[in-house]
Amino acid sequence: MANITTTTAAAFIPEIWSKEVISAVESNLVLAPLVWRFDAEAKKYGDTIHVPSLSNLVANDKVANLPTSPQAPTETNTDILLDKHKETTFFVEDIAETQSMQDQMGLYTKKAGYAIAKAIDTDLAALAASFSQTYGTYNTAITTDVLLDSIEALDEAEAPADSRYFVFRPDVKRDLLDLAAYTSSDYVNGSPVVTGSIGDLYGVSTFMSTNIYKTGTSTNNMLFQKDAIALAMQTSPRTQSAYDLEYLGNRVTVDTVYGVLEMRDTFGVLIKT
Repeated sequence: MANITTTTAAAFIPEIWSKEVISAVESNLVLAPLVWRFDAEAKKYGDTIHVPSLSNLVANDKVANLPTSPQAPTETNTDILLDKHKETTFFVEDIAETQSMQDQMGLYTKKAGYAIAKAIDTDLAALAASFSQTYGTYNTAITTDVLLDSIEALDEAEAPADSRYFVFRPDVKRDLLDLAAYTSSDYVNGSPVVTGSIGDLYGVSTFMSTNIYKTGTSTNNMLFQKDAIALAMQTSPRTQSAYDLEYLGNRVTVDTVYGVLEMRDTFGVLIKT
């Protein structure tokens, strides 16, 4: 018997396309708001920001009948090079935009902006490798001693107690759950409004990010006080588009110019796991 099946009736059966999309997974972008910013200086002009040092003075004993001892420290500059120009570009032909039920321009513009933000976060995370103070061992779970030693290093350097941050990869968060300090009253849940925040650990604001540098089984986590790392945004991420008559479509570019630098080595700790 000849039956009408889904095969014979295929011409009458529509395919349904969802207005929702499966967006590529995005990592937490946490570092840019936590570091020492020089955006105002960068936006003026030039390709280098000279940041002068300021030395401490010492207290001398005043000797009777002898003059005071003027002090004249020789200061130096720390130079932040505005040498990073990142761009993300895509092209949408008219026919693709016209026939698509999705806003192709809007969707990919958001993804282009995210790509730029991730590049900045990744460049900042890479600076952990330059910290001369290191604790922990690669391919080894983090311990309470490593955490306390890292905090002590900042204390010894007289780093301000405020604006200190731990930044770990997700696998370290798993190890932290095995530590009593993480689940005791010393640990306070962070605000979900702050991207990547997973609370406080020994009074230090703690964040998680997959942008923390990892190669193989070696991970460069970070503890730092804000002044340890600098970010200077010369141009905030900008979106520009131009219509191309030859190819009949819109070319969109998101770009930015910035520089990053380790500023105070003693204010940062590389935590190996």
